[in-house]
Amino acid sequence: MKDHTKILSIVTYVVILTSVSILLNELREFNFEQFKEFQSWALTADKNAPWWTSENALQWSYYAISAGLFFWRGYLIYGFTYFLSILKEIEKGNYFSDKNISSFKKVGNIFIGYAINVFILKMILAAVEGSRFVAMEQLKEGFSLLIPAGLAFYILAEIFKQAQANQVDNELTI
Repeated sequence: MKDHTKILSIVTYVVILTSVSILLNELREFNFEQFKEFQSWALTADKNAPWWTSENALQWSYYAISAGLFFWRGYLIYGFTYFLSILKEIEKGNYFSDKNISSFKKVGNIFIGYAINVFILKMILAAVEGSRFVAMEQLKEGFSLLIPAGLAFYILAEIFKQAQANQVDNELTI
């Protein structure tokens, strides 16, 4: 079993490092020059025009939503680090530990939270850009699979919790 956890740990590190490098590359390619324009927005904005209809506000919304998407991607990567703590506990022989149960719940929370928040941000982004947003097309994207995966991690946490209780009962009867 120890060899398998080592392999899984290496795979998890590769996934995390690859995800971080992709996120950093996307951050590097993002147009941060817009921020300079946003700083002078208060000086150039028409004070009589409604804020939400101004072009600068729409650009600022796009910028803020993109920053939110970057945050949620980073949060998802953070969620993958819990797999490492699960694997370390398994390597120690603590299969049904409280730490594993807690980690499964945290991963479930992160996966579901990511999927819901990214879906909401993409809906808002489509409204800001004025593009046609079709919810079913967005659900076809890979992040929608994270909701069932998150639910599966909740179920795993409950299974491990029950197994932990059974293990304690078995130790008491011997």
